Amino acid sequence: MINKLKQVWSNLNPTLRSWLSTAVKAVITVGAFYLLLSHQVTTDDGRSVTTFTAIREFIPNIDMGNFWKFVALAAGIKFIGILASMYRWVLLLKGQGIALPFKHIFGSFLIGRFLGTFLPSTVGLDGYKLYDAARFSNRTVEVTAATVIEKVLGVLGIFFTFLVAMPLGISIFGDNAFRVAALTVPIASAVLLLFFTMLFKPGLVQWMIENFPIPARDKIADFVTRVSKAAAAYSDKRMLLLNAAFQSWIVHFTTAAMYFFTALAVGAMGASFWEVTFASSIQIFATVISPFTIAGEGIREIAQTYLLGEKMGTSEAIISAALGFWAAEALTLTGAFFLWARPKDYRPEWVLVDGEPVVVTADSGQA
Repeated sequence: MINKLKQVWSNLNPTLRSWLSTAVKAVITVGAFYLLLSHQVTTDDGRSVTTFTAIREFIPNIDMGNFWKFVALAAGIKFIGILASMYRWVLLLKGQGIALPFKHIFGSFLIGRFLGTFLPSTVGLDGYKLYDAARFSNRTVEVTAATVIEKVLGVLGIFFTFLVAMPLGISIFGDNAFRVAALTVPIASAVLLLFFTMLFKPGLVQWMIENFPIPARDKIADFVTRVSKAAAAYSDKRMLLLNAAFQSWIVHFTTAAMYFFTALAVGAMGASFWEVTFASSIQIFATVISPFTIAGEGIREIAQTYLLGEKMGTSEAIISAALGFWAAEALTLTGAFFLWARPKDYRPEWVLVDGEPVVVTADSGQA
């Protein structure tokens, strides 16, 4: 039955598939918010009301001077992470012998983030910057390889943030904190070890897959093969990879920390910096791996409510999570300016491939 559905889906017109996929994600996003906002909670005065009612009653009590101050701080923290993400891309392209002006990458990144605002996970950003760098360098294979490694480093950044924030943040799980740590620390450590091994010793991972009984061997083998080929260009650039891994940690740590300031913006004082940052690292992972909603909306708020609702209050958890999204996206909406300001004949001031300048035509992007 599933195979038949897959076959029918693959036979549909690509444009129709895109529209249907977006429509399904929109419905699921609305459904997630409906379940979240219709959930019954107990107010401070003992009343049982829906989450929507609790939020509606809570919003008028927000101190607007405090609100804008901490929203600005949240946006500033997030912008540091965006810059780190841009620099990571510079490093990874450099590892493939490609150099573009940072001014160009700055604009292209914001365009990609703007296009990805209403797409699942990081599809918009990944797709646009891959297209952009491949177009102007005429090195599609190398840019694709850099993107593969970037995705691996992104996972590393999330798990690093989780482990760094855990010692002072795991108290959000109360009496279950020790059990949660005992379960998750080995898993997170194993993921980090595996991914670093894939980057620095991909042959070892391939040997293990070929010689050990591993579930879904074919799918894993294909992924490892892609990573191995992508990592080959960085085999003699370990310090560059470590620098890029550090930038990945900055990207995700600043995003997680941003939610502490959005919590302060709405007057939530029940959770500490490390508790919010730790919880947000889990929430970020949930939104990144979720292909079901638009830009992680709904999943983000549900995760924060589950993790921080008892610490800071249900209304505060939901509002601060949603506010974190908009504090971040307000910056990336400036990508619309770069999208419209770049003329049809736009091209970077210069492009270097293996140290040599490349002349790129504006219409085709071919050297």
